[in-house]
Amino acid sequence: MRRRPSSDFLYDDDFDGDTHEKNTQEKPLNKTQLKSMTLLDKLEHLIELTKSCGLDNTFFKIHKLLIESVANELVITPVQTVLLCPFISMPGRSLDDSDLQHYFQCTSITIMRHWDELTGLRRRRYIRNCGGFNRGNMCLTEKARLALCKNQPLPVINITGLSAADFMSHFRSLVVDNEKNREMDAEELLQETMELIRANQHLEIAQAINNLQVDDEAKMVILTYCKALVKDKQDGIPLNYFDDLIEDYYEFKEAILNGKHPFITEGLLEHRKVDDFFSRDVFALTDKARKLLLKEYDVPKREIVAETPNSDVIRSKDIKPKPMYYCDEDEGQINTLFGLLEDKKLTSIRKRLEKANLRKGFNCLFYGAPGTGKTETALQLARATGRDIMQVDISSIRDKWYGETEKIVKSIFENYAQLVKRSPKIPILLINEADAILSVRTNIGGSNPSIDKTENAIQNILLEAMENIDGIMIATTNLTCNLDSAFDRRFLYKVEFHQPSVEAKTHIWKVFLPDLNTADARWLARSFDFSGGQIENIARKVMVDHLLFGDTPDLARIEEICIKEQISGRTGGNRRPIGFNS
Repeated sequence: MRRRPSSDFLYDDDFDGDTHEKNTQEKPLNKTQLKSMTLLDKLEHLIELTKSCGLDNTFFKIHKLLIESVANELVITPVQTVLLCPFISMPGRSLDDSDLQHYFQCTSITIMRHWDELTGLRRRRYIRNCGGFNRGNMCLTEKARLALCKNQPLPVINITGLSAADFMSHFRSLVVDNEKNREMDAEELLQETMELIRANQHLEIAQAINNLQVDDEAKMVILTYCKALVKDKQDGIPLNYFDDLIEDYYEFKEAILNGKHPFITEGLLEHRKVDDFFSRDVFALTDKARKLLLKEYDVPKREIVAETPNSDVIRSKDIKPKPMYYCDEDEGQINTLFGLLEDKKLTSIRKRLEKANLRKGFNCLFYGAPGTGKTETALQLARATGRDIMQVDISSIRDKWYGETEKIVKSIFENYAQLVKRSPKIPILLINEADAILSVRTNIGGSNPSIDKTENAIQNILLEAMENIDGIMIATTNLTCNLDSAFDRRFLYKVEFHQPSVEAKTHIWKVFLPDLNTADARWLARSFDFSGGQIENIARKVMVDHLLFGDTPDLARIEEICIKEQISGRTGGNRRPIGFNS
């Protein structure tokens, strides 16, 4: 009894039991006839013969010459050649196993016996899965249809012994077939990717990926990052790109974002900058991964860690040495920090802290009156210990970027984390004028709740970043009377910078005005309670006088400038005071 066709499938009227008998009785083509026929002629004749052929041995024996002739041209097996016929006869239509049973008038067991041959046709790109979640639905590929229209077979692509360039080009073609052409699904992409890797173990990239202690899906992921950089000049891929390619995508994503995946713990992937911010979901190959995987390729030079408009990375070699003078109390604490930041000592301490399950990061607070040398001390620490310094001005963030401040503060610490990973020595993160963001958090509900909420959000980001920092942070502030206790606990070292002693000020006067004799320098140090910054400012004015008028200012002129500086410092002019609100 003839089966009723499904609604989405069109059958020819001669799909009945009589066709099988007719096809087995039809006289087979001989070699002379085949020689004069094109590929399409042969296929057309074979399609008519295969309808209701039953896929039995008798049919294959009777029409052996025709089947083998077409098989040789298409570079597939004889069984694959016959199985391809229903797909060619109805291009664009989706066929499942029941449709094939009806076409060939055979049992489901017969189709099951030939399932490997159907898989072979998919591997040769003559057919593809096209039924979404129903993997049993297949159809003719567009590449196959276009090739057959030209009386040509699909070319056979060799994947063994490829050059590094051809290896990457072939992987890119697999990705395109999956992503754009829909010629293969995720499972086939994974299978062919792994075969490509295993077939080219003479290449360093294939060896390195094959040796990674991760599953096959993760190996395909890391090769995708390599392909993006080498072929697409794209340094960064969002995680959601792999949503349809990884079976347990959400588990993979969570492991990456939580820093528990081997790609993160082994330092092969890192966050990538997008629109001046490091995105939580966009990752790129690290320098370590590039060296491990891409030795055989010319890749774009890595973009140096991007400084936001509010930060500036200063190389230690570019910091000019400057003599610093402190009172005895300050000098002891500062010498402790110089010793701590010496590279061997810091490495040893960090290892011991890690072994004891304690945080390895160091947060330091430099506080004291303006001009007492807080920022300069941080710079000289960086220079003396060979550490680059990432300098951030928080006040400029608040003034210029209000409303986006939370994102910028977060990006600063992400930026710093990337700099730590790329630097031979752990750099210093210097946050200048951190007064406002270190103050006691505000109770929301005052005169401007939205601003209060923003202020607290900024402080919460900073607290979390300080808790998790894997480096060295130095914050400078003028006042600490209103320091939030949560911040207080997170500063391992708190160094107060006092006004310099008379002896220290005498040295500072002599440094900035070498023509002063010691007695005059000591007199100025005793007479005026200036910070080092103020003394430097006076020295600049003396230099300007000399350049304008030619004469070297005497002690009386210097005293006059000092008095004006003293008055200016007391009145403060119209400048808004810096510090915490009391």
